[in-house]
Amino acid sequence: MRINAINNNLGFKGLFTNKSAQNNGNWLMEYSPYSWEANNTSKMANKQKFDIFDAKLPDNEEIYKKYSYLAENSTDILGTESYYVRDDGSMRRTITEVPAMNREESLKVQNKKLEAFLGMKNKKFLELKNNLCGTLDNITAAESKFDSYAAAMPTGVFASSSDRKYAAHGMYDEFDKVQKTAKGLYHDYNSYIYLKESADAVLAQKERNAKEINILNELRQSGKLIDISRRDLREANKPLVESFQQGFNALKAKFVCLPHKLMSMSEIIQSLGIHNLTAENRQMIVNCINRLI
Repeated sequence: MRINAINNNLGFKGLFTNKSAQNNGNWLMEYSPYSWEANNTSKMANKQKFDIFDAKLPDNEEIYKKYSYLAENSTDILGTESYYVRDDGSMRRTITEVPAMNREESLKVQNKKLEAFLGMKNKKFLELKNNLCGTLDNITAAESKFDSYAAAMPTGVFASSSDRKYAAHGMYDEFDKVQKTAKGLYHDYNSYIYLKESADAVLAQKERNAKEINILNELRQSGKLIDISRRDLREANKPLVESFQQGFNALKAKFVCLPHKLMSMSEIIQSLGIHNLTAENRQMIVNCINRLI
């Protein structure tokens, strides 16, 4: 099962941003990667389809539609179109990769997408619920008709063969309906369980993101954050190197934001067993953090 787009928000300032209006109407699609995208390189990953039962979204998710022999398009979960072919054969597919988002910005954008994903899942929940609610009525109706055919089954030596066949055929049809309905019930029930588990996982991720966004904001405001989450920069570790100038004790009180997670500098320093900031120890810290990324 593939997902359909839920809106047409072409101006969303997130991963894909349609800048055509600012480009004299000419196609201009920009893409700003997550900090952790493409294996923590802050580079654009390939577009990837996803399923309603998935417990997480790909970094660069794709909703692909083909309407006819020519008409087709590709959007993200927020409806931003990044590729299309029209009925007249016109096509746009060029994507301009722009600077990546830092981790805090990435988490905010991801939560918008997770919210949209939960909306899709809720819509599917209602569909499954309606199917389940109608199942008992269908079984009851089929059961009643089965009993009617059974009661009308002619008996005795003078019973017509055609009447017997008619009643038997009717009983078979109603039994087949009950069997198919029961199988459908089993499928929908399992789908409901899978959907519930995946929705719980998505919601938990969204809540973890929100908590980290608050922490990152507080650390940034207090001056305790070393943000090296963007790895597309030429001097990606520059904020870390500059933090060494504030001294050993100040460094231990800080937190370093990597593309994929937030860590305490005190934890890193302790793991390395260092007690001052000699040139050698500084390089050990940089090397350790590079390995973590």
